[in-house]
Amino acid sequence: MFQAKLMVWITALVFLGYGVLFSLSPSTLFERVTDSALFSYSAAIDVRATYGGMMAAVGIILALLVLKQETLKLSVISATLLAGLMAVTRTMGIIAETQPNDTMQIYLITEVFFTLWGLFILWKFPKRRMYFK
Repeated sequence: MFQAKLMVWITALVFLGYGVLFSLSPSTLFERVTDSALFSYSAAIDVRATYGGMMAAVGIILALLVLKQETLKLSVISATLLAGLMAVTRTMGIIAETQPNDTMQIYLITEVFFTLWGLFILWKFPKRRMYFK
């Protein structure tokens, strides 16, 4: 299914790209995304690990899942959950903090789009009957 693979590959590459960029330059990217600076070495270390390492790992995991037909549906479910939960928690943050920058709004729109796209793909995914042995 072309759409499923495309959606997951785009998601995987975005996560991998962000992971690499945050690993290489956490302070610069953090400031660019949040309009705020990292004020300690430990903050930079944590951002490098969380936004860098974890995001790169998520991208690699999605890429590995989308490579095999047997795990294609799981890869779509995973990418949809990632986008959906990021959209939900970003919305929570926007409600709590009340003043998102333009980047946060663009990210939210993108996350909602990928969530809806993923749900559409899952709805169109071939249905298989499950039999118990």
